[in-house]
Amino acid sequence: MILALETATDFPSLALGTPDDPGEDTRLADRRALSRDIERLAAGLLASRGIEVRALRGVLVADGPGSFTGLRIGAAFAKGLCRVLGVPLFTAPSLLGAAARAVAAAGCAPPLEVVARYDALRGECYRAVYRIGTGGAEVLAAPALVPAGSGTEGFGARTLAATEHHASAAALLGLVGRPGGPVAIADPLAWQPAYGRPAEAEARRLARERDGTAC
Repeated sequence: MILALETATDFPSLALGTPDDPGEDTRLADRRALSRDIERLAAGLLASRGIEVRALRGVLVADGPGSFTGLRIGAAFAKGLCRVLGVPLFTAPSLLGAAARAVAAAGCAPPLEVVARYDALRGECYRAVYRIGTGGAEVLAAPALVPAGSGTEGFGARTLAATEHHASAAALLGLVGRPGGPVAIADPLAWQPAYGRPAEAEARRLARERDGTAC
């Protein structure tokens, strides 16, 4: 069994299962309560399936880009579990989970091209483009910060659109072991998520340095 966490977006989720049977997403009702609720919800999910935590064989966490706070909470929780249990840590972009879930919900035969996009505020968005098939995923455009109005120019006519509402821990879990899916991290304790850009406080500090002001 693998515990999967998606905490990078405004619609965080947990999932528990195997790549062949990833189960359903357990949604967290309020991202603002993530630090308070994540341990309780993970324990409840395990208990509902009659599985003890020491039975886990890995932890999967979406590595962004997205919410700085959400990513830090999910990463810390996942790394802590891996350290205590001695199990592998797997990571994959949150945008890949959104793309995979959109394909599953489309009712069309894969492979399909999917543009996954999240609002990044400040007139920008995080965007990636994937081709999702039954055998795995192919990156057509890696996750990047782009202007909010960026379209799907240059991609196929069968392109789907996926938003943060589609963010899915279960969809990522279903891609473990498949080409283009989550990867195992060699040194989980040294690993850090892909935040996409600096946190607001860090951005202000960098701006002050560029402007030559100390405060």
